[in-house]
This record gives sequence, structure tokens and C-alpha cells, in this order.
Amino acid sequence: MAIRILSDETINKIAAGEVIENPASVVKELVENALDAGSRVIRVEVKGGGFSLIRVSDDGCGMDQENLLLSLERHATSKIQEAKDLNEVVTMGFRGEALASIAAISKLRVISSESEKHQGAELVAEGGRIRSITPAARKKGTTIEVRSLFYNVPARKKFQKSPGAALTEITKFLTKFVLAHPNVQLRLVVEDKETLSVLPGKIQERADRVLGKEFLAHAKAVDASDQQCRLEGFIGSPLQARSNRLGQYLFVNGRCVVCPQITRAIYEGYGTRLATRLHPTFILHFSLPPEWIDVNVHPQKREIRLREEHVIQAMIQKSVMEAFRGNTPPKEYPRGTWEFSAPLMFQEKKEEMPPVFEPIQEELALIGLFKHYLLVQGSSAFSLPTQQGPYEGMFLIDLKGAYARILYERFVTAGVPPLQTLMIPLTIELSPPEGEVLKQHLQAIKEMGIDLRVFGEHTFIVDALSPEIEESYVPGLLEEFVSVLDRNLAEKMRQKKLALSLSSYARSQKKGWSVVEAKQLVKELMKTSAPYDCPQGKPTIIHLSHDALKNLFQRPPP
Repeated sequence: MAIRILSDETINKIAAGEVIENPASVVKELVENALDAGSRVIRVEVKGGGFSLIRVSDDGCGMDQENLLLSLERHATSKIQEAKDLNEVVTMGFRGEALASIAAISKLRVISSESEKHQGAELVAEGGRIRSITPAARKKGTTIEVRSLFYNVPARKKFQKSPGAALTEITKFLTKFVLAHPNVQLRLVVEDKETLSVLPGKIQERADRVLGKEFLAHAKAVDASDQQCRLEGFIGSPLQARSNRLGQYLFVNGRCVVCPQITRAIYEGYGTRLATRLHPTFILHFSLPPEWIDVNVHPQKREIRLREEHVIQAMIQKSVMEAFRGNTPPKEYPRGTWEFSAPLMFQEKKEEMPPVFEPIQEELALIGLFKHYLLVQGSSAFSLPTQQGPYEGMFLIDLKGAYARILYERFVTAGVPPLQTLMIPLTIELSPPEGEVLKQHLQAIKEMGIDLRVFGEHTFIVDALSPEIEESYVPGLLEEFVSVLDRNLAEKMRQKKLALSLSSYARSQKKGWSVVEAKQLVKELMKTSAPYDCPQGKPTIIHLSHDALKNLFQRPPP
């Protein structure tokens, strides 16, 4: 096959794929360009999830007609001049690819003015080709309008998410942006309705808006300087740690980034205060010398590399440790008690159960209950005897594992479970990104036993709950659900993951059972399809035979 040189149009479309992944990428590039232009007021309008329309208006320095023409040329930029400038990048953008990439896959209209006299220019382009440029009236600043995104690259459009999911990604970026730049006023208008509006303010005010008052009530303020570094922001209490990283916001020189070296230092600062497999919440701003970081790593500039890694890590770890010094919150453990008696016998009605295992009979020999473990006398198979002793060994039942198995099987099947109306509905406030995710999946959440409706921008009302779900579980459960619903999963897999999240969270929150409740729980466990394992595959019932008990006490066999 012969080698050919690609046309400029094809090259531009390929290059656009590296910079523009989805509508959120367009919003990101345009908003960051507005910031680099010195804007302090930015308005974002979105229709059709950004596929139909994205319009970004700002009050920045603007462009004259000559610069407006150059703005669509690839690698044309006002932010750097030479290769050495890459070592000291102080702007959000610097490659000169954004507008050219957007123009290549959309219908673009730009109106800009650098004059206070309402004298500007309007440029219209389609598929990367300029159709016209004419004088236009506009006050100082720029408006960029992007329509029909991916209209000329159907293969790319085919693999895009739904408009609702695309809007969620846009909201996520803008949430990070308002946290990164508290001195900038920003408004988001979706389908002609304002959904986000923040005025210039302090980091604390933005943190309150995004992570809520509960976060700030228990968070620790961080404010430290070392050499040429500056660190400020808030770190959440270890008791507010999550099973996902959705509450982590890391900014370096005003840029929201992923940096494993910094994140590792934060975790090390928490040390043993942080439970295994849980992740802290934080909003942290780093100010570093531009030459200490390399932002030219990823096409979307999501990742950075550090040049003075050891200095930065030491400062972070020390700052986090000092924030919690002398004020470690107590960990809560469920209270457990031993209850001893002679084997407890009681009569129960025999119930029908699946034929894959033997049913519990009429009599149960209970040894004791300690925390969330039940100790039962029995034979070598989990079929409890009808006559009192002698018994061959005993069974140890993990009640939390049993509880998780029961909940998992009740919610893993599709359909809305029976719900009980709350006398006083619950009001739940979430961050904008979390709220957008839940809005797209209200029916899926109802199938998990929570009847949720939208009430305001990112406020929800819970009207009814499944009897298995306690009111105190709801805020934490919704956070768990967001981490599942935010992923692109098939419907059946999503149902399984949601049920697994629900059962795992409820298991972690359950404080204990009475003897009567424990007995009933074992009965319910034996009705499930897999009573001997919890949803994570760990055993719920362990048999300790008479010989095994002898071995534990180093007794020789008879």
C-alpha cells in the first residue's frame, strides 16, 4: 500500500480528536481561554448536552479582526513564543490548538472586541473553513458559539454518551473551575434555565457550595508555606472519608490536575487515621513556581509532573499531619455483648425454602451473641437438630455478612420494591456533579428503595423508603450510588453494582442485633440463593467441628 500525505482537513480532524473528546472538552477549552484573556465574568450556555449548542461569553481583553483570523490557525497562540517558554507556563492554555480543533468538527461563530466602543468583528466557520468575517457590535470581550458538534465526524459522534451524561461532565468541569478560581463569577444556563450561578468569593464559600456545610463543619483548614511553595484549602475529617474519590479536588497554579505524587503525600499525612480502602475529601490549592511543574504531558493537560517532588511531598505530608495533631476524632465501634445461657429452644413454624439447601428445623441451640457474630450448636451440616444434644461442633454466623446477602438479593432484581411513605420527607443537598448524575437515574435509585425527586438546583426530597433502608443511611447511600451511576454500565451490571453498594454500605452502618433479631436474620439468610457467602464472596457461616475444636486446644484425638 502506497504512503500518502494526508490533506489538511484530515489532519485537523485527527488532531481535534486528541484535544476534543466530548462537549465538556469544548467547554473546558473555551472557559480556560476566557480566563487567560483576563475575564472575571463568564457565562456558559448549553443545549442538547452541548451537541446542539455551546456558547461561552466573557468580559476579557477580546481580539481585533486580524487576531480573530489567526485564532483559527493551528499552533497560533499569544501565550508562548519559544520552546523555552514551556518551562514557565503561567496560562491555562499554550498550544494554540483549542479553537482550531473545535472549528474542525463544528459550526463555529466568534464575536469579539477589544474596544470599549462596541466595535468588533464576527467570524463564521464551518468544518474548519472560514465562511465570513464581518464588522460586528460588541462590548469588550468575546462570545464563542459552537453548534452541531461532531456533525462532520459521525464515527466520533456515534461513540458519544447521551446528552444527559454529557451535561454531567460539563457540570463536573465547571464545579472544579469555580473551586479553582473563586475570584471569577460564573453562570451556567442549560436549555434556557440557569442551573449554576456563583459570585466572586472566598475558597471557603465555594467549598460550602460544592461539598456542603457538613464538610466544612468537620474539615481542617490548611495554610502553609515552604520555600517557594504555598498550600491552602481544606481537608476533610477521617470520619467523612468515602469509598470513592469524588470529593477530592486538587489544584496546582489554578489548574485542576491529577498528580499521584501529591495525592500519595496527602494519604500519608492522614496515616492510620484513615480506614483501609477509604478516601479522604479535600479541596487543596498549590501555588508552585512554574518551572517546578511540567503541564505539557497530556493533550487535555489533566496530568502534571513535578520537578521538586521531595520538597512538595514533605510539605504536604507535614501540613496534613499538623492539621490533625492533637485532635484525632474517635472511631465508633458497635457495642457487643455476650449472652450466655443453656441452649435456647424455641418453636417456630416450618416455612418453605429453596431446595438447594436444607432448611432450619423447629429448634435452635443458641450458645451466645457477641457483637455481630452468632454462635450456634449444631451438626456437621447446617441442618439444626430437632433433639437437644449431644451436638457435633458448632457454627459461627457472621450476622453482618448475612445482612448484606439478604439485602443484595432483595434489591438485585429489577423492579421497585415496596416503599413506606415518610411522615417527614428528607431533604438532601448534593454537589452539582453528584446532583446531575442522580437526575439522570431517578428510576434506578427508586428500584434501590429510595423514592427521590428533584427540589431546586441540586437539592432532592426523599418521600419514601424501603423498610430495609434506615433514614440515616440515605446520604451515604446516594454518594455510593453516584460512583456506580457515573460509569457507563449495562443495565443488568448497573443493577448488580447498585445492589452491591447498598448491601455493603448498610452492612458497614449496622450497629447490632438483639437475640430475637439475630434468629430471624438467620431464617431470612437461609431463604437466599447463596446463604453461605456474602455478596463479596466471603463466608457467612463457619462450621467448627468437634475435632477442629480439639485441635484448637491441642487435645489429642480419642
